Amino acid sequence: MFLRKLTVILIPLGMVLLLCLLTPLLSSLGGFWGSLALGALLGLLLGLLLPLAGATRFREPFAYLLWVPAVLILLVLLYQYLATQGVDLPLLRLLAVNDSRIITLESAFAAYMLTFSVRTGRGI
Repeated sequence: MFLRKLTVILIPLGMVLLLCLLTPLLSSLGGFWGSLALGALLGLLLGLLLPLAGATRFREPFAYLLWVPAVLILLVLLYQYLATQGVDLPLLRLLAVNDSRIITLESAFAAYMLTFSVRTGRGI
């Protein structure tokens, strides 16, 4: 019982430490790719936080549907990457942003939804 309590305390602290160590490294990758990698890492860590902290695996009947909005967000991220490369496509001017915080949030949401979909549902 003590080991389980210790795991619940130490795993999230270890995840925060890992994130603090990797954030400067990921931000040195550049504007788009650094933000994308940081958001993907944040989403993955949030999706794995409960099971790594000792929560049991549960089945959610409709969790596999989370891949649909995740794929749509990934398409938006692809459009934003094309905008940074100078490609001019329809709707690109509406979706193109140069703010790294928005790219980080979008990739975090996509990674979280994909992780949660695989962990609780039938997967992708």
